[in-house]
Amino acid sequence: MITGRFLTAANLLGISRVPLAVAAAMMLLDGNIPLTGVFMVLATATDWLDGVVARKTGTVSDWGRILDPAADKAAFLVMAIALLKAGLIQPWILWMLVVRDGLIAAGGFLMSRKFRPPSSNLWGKAATTALAFYMIKQALLPEIRLPGGEMLFGTDLLGLLAAFLVTVSFATYIFVFFRTNRETNAS
Repeated sequence: MITGRFLTAANLLGISRVPLAVAAAMMLLDGNIPLTGVFMVLATATDWLDGVVARKTGTVSDWGRILDPAADKAAFLVMAIALLKAGLIQPWILWMLVVRDGLIAAGGFLMSRKFRPPSSNLWGKAATTALAFYMIKQALLPEIRLPGGEMLFGTDLLGLLAAFLVTVSFATYIFVFFRTNRETNAS
């Protein structure tokens, strides 16, 4: 059962991440790199700011626990498609996000029928941060390869770090899903 108000300042900030990502993607594909950066940084800032606003205003809710990661996933998907279309990321990065986010959405839907949405964890926050930095770097400074220009799987160290953290955060989600399911069945 989902509790809390839907229309709060924090939730609206979270939802705004998606149109900001769409604007960034459009600017990237139009070749307007300065505006791409502005919209990407604003979208990333809403991810930090929505949680701060929710805590300061006492409006932390189940809706926020759903909307925040949903907005992250939608924004990352939009940007990954634009970055792929612009030739700035490898296709496997987009597919990794599509598969992970599709499975998380399916698991979240199954869990939401019996449980309150879980709060984000450290691994999810680390993955979101690394992925945001990687996408911003690829959009604004794709020629910079970290470290020393070495590449593996067509990406640099920051891209590999983001992929690693996305994988670890997904593994923690799977662990929570099966642990919660097992505990429910044991009751």
